[in-house]
Amino acid sequence: MNEIIYKILLATLVLSMNIIRGYYQKRYKSTHAVTTRVKQKSREKLLVWLMFFSLAIPGLIWLFTNWLSFGQFYLPGSIRILGFIIGVFAMWLFYTVHKTLGDNWSPTLEIRKEHKLIVSGVYKWTRHPMYTAMLFQMVSFSLITANWFYACTMFAGLAILLITRVPDEEKLMMEEFGEQYKDYMKQTKRLIPFIF
Repeated sequence: MNEIIYKILLATLVLSMNIIRGYYQKRYKSTHAVTTRVKQKSREKLLVWLMFFSLAIPGLIWLFTNWLSFGQFYLPGSIRILGFIIGVFAMWLFYTVHKTLGDNWSPTLEIRKEHKLIVSGVYKWTRHPMYTAMLFQMVSFSLITANWFYACTMFAGLAILLITRVPDEEKLMMEEFGEQYKDYMKQTKRLIPFIF
């Protein structure tokens, strides 16, 4: 299959991801005027930029130039199409998580006024389904592009995000919701239902 097809597939997923996030980002800015607590705001902004530089910049370079051609490796077309299917699932999960969180969603770690602990929907299965969706996105993008350099930058960025943010997020939730969150932690896994 022509490489342009895979570029279109990747662009479709990236556009979908940005439409979803853009909508909720705009909604966040217009409806979330009151924050009661923010966790390490400067570090949170740094993590957002890290994900931008590890995901978006190499992705745009792959889409619009041949500068990353040194990282290309062979994958059968069927595997690359499977990557797109995984990406469609990832975008569904990404949207579902945003919709489930509703007014509780924010781009950084913070507790909003009238913040609620969400334990239904996709949160019934994992405590951090947003990161699960991002993990599926990384797998999808890696398979579609068949580029080891892009895969490495994405997974490095995601690993740093998960290692630094997940413990802080859980600590913040325990401080806010106490035993309720501790009980929730006993009933769920962090990222992958029934496994981890």
